[in-house]
Amino acid sequence: MIDPNKTLALIKGGLLEPKQTWASYHGENHDWKETAALLTGPLILVSVVLSALFAWMFSSHYMIMRGPGGLGGLLLGLVFAVIGIVLASLIFSSLAGVFKGKPDFSRGLAALSLASIPAYIGNILGALPWIGWLLALGLGILSLVFLYQIIPLYLKVPDDKRVPHYILALLSTIVVSFILATVLGLGSITGYQSGMLSDSTRGANNGSPLVFGEMGRQAQIMEQAEADRYDPPANGRISESQMERYLDVMKKTADLNREQAATFRQLEAKKDERGNINLGDLGKLTGSIMGAVTAEMQVVKTGGGNWAEHMWVKQQLQIARIQKDISDEVKHNYALYQKYAERLRQAEE
Repeated sequence: MIDPNKTLALIKGGLLEPKQTWASYHGENHDWKETAALLTGPLILVSVVLSALFAWMFSSHYMIMRGPGGLGGLLLGLVFAVIGIVLASLIFSSLAGVFKGKPDFSRGLAALSLASIPAYIGNILGALPWIGWLLALGLGILSLVFLYQIIPLYLKVPDDKRVPHYILALLSTIVVSFILATVLGLGSITGYQSGMLSDSTRGANNGSPLVFGEMGRQAQIMEQAEADRYDPPANGRISESQMERYLDVMKKTADLNREQAATFRQLEAKKDERGNINLGDLGKLTGSIMGAVTAEMQVVKTGGGNWAEHMWVKQQLQIARIQKDISDEVKHNYALYQKYAERLRQAEE
């Protein structure tokens, strides 16, 4: 059952070609023991061990294993990581049945494990100085998006039930984890779970339902954008109206990015003397950070635009900038680019 080559292929595919990897693994119909041996176990082991090693090397306070040091702390980290993902898989699978989906623990564990790949990598990178916490948070958010997207395939939750299932399952996982940890006197089990259920959601007592709602909204925007289709004109030429829309999108995207940069500066100013950042602040900012990641897509979709058309215009402009005159359509697009060059430069700053 243990196959290192298969494990590496799943991790690589889960990062670079997630949807194809999810579909392929789903079709193989593995039970929970096979998933645990192929993916979940190796991910947990490598993530906890390397995050502890990196934390020791870089003396970082931002790491997945915040329990006691030494071998005992490492073992606790492994145990709690296993408890965390098993608990989350049970909750997501059980609640799928409540929301007219298909409750299946094996499928639930597979979905959680595949979606968690970026977060486990983020746990390792989180020990890096200065930017580690940001990498961990960003990858944790990506795992939350992946989890939202993989639920219909693995747990068959209907589209109109996905958001409430997603939010309730996340909140339930956090609440049950804290209750269990309190009863056992073990601190926070969520501190040992994958990154998408730890730092990026640890602000549950500080308005997290709104954060989860924002994550669900962002995931929906991404799915809508991916569903867009566009048939380019036969002559390959960008029109004046397309250029105006493109400029408007880029200007608004730059404005959103500047707002996010200001938010990060405010967050940096809240660091304590050891360089740590309040986790409640991170929880409150998670939604806005994810918004920054998808800023350009948000501008297009909230304005009623077509993402595929927008990306076609962007690609044609890039070709025109480089090639200039290799064909009549490129000549036309390059002339249009030159006409709007100054406005483009200002919009993309």
